Amino acid sequence: MLKYHKVIISFLIFWLVLQLSYSLGAYVDHRANIDKSVSQIQTRIALDLPRLSLPDPSLNNVGDHSSIINYIEKFNTQLNKMGYKAQLHTIQNISIENKNNDSLIYRSLLAPGESVNIQISEPSFVILEYLSLIPLLIAILFAYLTLDHILIWQNRKNTLLITQDEPKTPFLIINLKEKVLINSETNVTIPLANKPLCFYVALTEFCTLNKDIVLNQNKDLPDELTELANKYFLRLIELGHTVRKRPNFSNSLEKTLSEIRAALDEVFTDTPELKAIYYPPKAHGEGSRSKLHHYGLNTIETEHIELIGK
Repeated sequence: MLKYHKVIISFLIFWLVLQLSYSLGAYVDHRANIDKSVSQIQTRIALDLPRLSLPDPSLNNVGDHSSIINYIEKFNTQLNKMGYKAQLHTIQNISIENKNNDSLIYRSLLAPGESVNIQISEPSFVILEYLSLIPLLIAILFAYLTLDHILIWQNRKNTLLITQDEPKTPFLIINLKEKVLINSETNVTIPLANKPLCFYVALTEFCTLNKDIVLNQNKDLPDELTELANKYFLRLIELGHTVRKRPNFSNSLEKTLSEIRAALDEVFTDTPELKAIYYPPKAHGEGSRSKLHHYGLNTIETEHIELIGK
């Protein structure tokens, strides 16, 4: 939530900076337009003075008041067309109505034998002329991109935290080509004989697919488990490791399991906490209690094993 507050504050500061910059630029442009307008008015009137019927007290000439008013109005119309903001208001005390109560700029023009006073009206300051939607839109875009960046950063951070919190899935590598078991964490490599190797590969595959079947040494091997073990023995023959007849995997099952456990003990010597997933449980007790023994791998999953040479 604190980051969102920072986005809002950044948005306001960014918008204010942009708006002040725009307003300052608009004001400078306004002043430049007024100065140019005044210069243009002075130049134009100086050129038109000979044909203007202005009052001349020294000659008791009252001038043509209506023609001067008409001249001022036409002059201002032309200024509007040219985009000038200032307007001519008075020539020698002959004025048009100041409808907007604009401030007046006084100037004096020197003509042969006389001085002509003029007044130029300057538009009043209007705050709306110095405001614009552009800074607001840019600030909104800035805030959106900033917020979007924060959300992406937070998602990456959350993903990283989740990844860090999740323990790395341990797995055992079984390489049929080399007839070895490999600890992927420590790279410890232990060889295993043909029969226990084929039976163990079959056992891991069988248990990932049949978690509800109880494997007891006092009962016959499930047909599916036997077929898997025979399949992997044929694979060893294809790989050139043996030409012997397929063994009976039901015979000497305890010896086969002991050889598997001994190999796993060596594979997981440095990481015993990982062994439980792969280790066929030993029987505890004698007599009736051993009849309840289940040597299956209850927690094994497909991702726990990498099989090479399948």
